[in-house]
Parts: sequence; structure tokens; C-alpha cells
Amino acid sequence: MRLFLGFPPQHAERAIYGLYDRLSSSRELPEDLPLRWVPPENWHITLVFLGEVAERSLGKLVDTVAPLAGACPEIALNFETLEWFPSPMKPRLLALGVEQAPALMALQAEVSAALRREGFHSEQRSYRPHLTLARLQGSRKRVAPPALLPVTPLAESLDELVLYESRLQERRYIPLQRMELAA
Repeated sequence: MRLFLGFPPQHAERAIYGLYDRLSSSRELPEDLPLRWVPPENWHITLVFLGEVAERSLGKLVDTVAPLAGACPEIALNFETLEWFPSPMKPRLLALGVEQAPALMALQAEVSAALRREGFHSEQRSYRPHLTLARLQGSRKRVAPPALLPVTPLAESLDELVLYESRLQERRYIPLQRMELAA
């Protein structure tokens, strides 16, 4: 099973949808830009990407993460920017950039460390939270992405961490376990 832990947007979802709708159906972006829009039901902020995990390990994974999530208070943050991710020079995604809220960064580091101690593997690159709106298709070397307009910051409160299964062939994410953050 291909797994990751993430936060679905809940409080800012309507505002994100308005931005998504405006961008996907307007002339703010060139019509020939090869974007594949992410359906709203797949929106999330990844906390930890785990990759392939044996189904028999799901209980151990949840037992490791749930107490950490349950001890973490809700995380207030803002979606602050519309950006080409990871950079305008090497764009792969059109994303909403998320402020690096200290509580989010601390939870990510704590969960990653706990999972490594329990034998789970996770990405080693530095954590940069974002919410993917679209994926750039085809050869990215030939694409010079346009400059993006600023966005009004969108307030979000993360209160539920979800263990997702990523089904690549179906292009969808299946919630397997929901873990409440402390109120």
C-alpha cells in the first residue's frame, strides 16, 4: 500500500475552491499550459509521505502516530501564496504555499522521527508544506510558467490528521484512519 499522512483542508475549503475555480476556468493562466487539475476530494497538506507499507504494518503505524496527533493542539496557519512547486525554474505543481507554522513543523519532525524509530521509511528532503491544485504534465523543461498573482491569505485550522492510501492508477486518495488533534 502506498501511504501518506496528511491534513485535509476544512475551514478554508470554500475559499480554496473559489480560487481553484477561478484559475481552472479563467485566462489568468495560458490555455496551452499542460495542467492536470487535482480534484477537490484529493486536496491535502502532506505531513509525511511513507511510500509502500505492508498492510500488516498499519496497526503499528497508527499506534505510533495517533498518540502524537492526539497530544498536538489544533494548528492554526495560513495558505499564503500561489506558487510553482518546487520552484519556478523546475515547476512540477501549481500549489498553495502554506506558512511554516512552528506547531506544524514540530509535529512533522516528531512524527517523522517516531516513524523512523519504528522502522518506517519516509522522505528525507526538507519539509515544505503546500496544497497541490494542479500538476504540470509533459516535459517541464520546455515550459516557462507564467508569473502568478498574489492571493489573499486563507486561514486554516488543522484539527484532523488522516492516514491516506494513494491509488496512483485511480488518481485518488482513500482515507484509512482519521486521528483527531487535541482540542
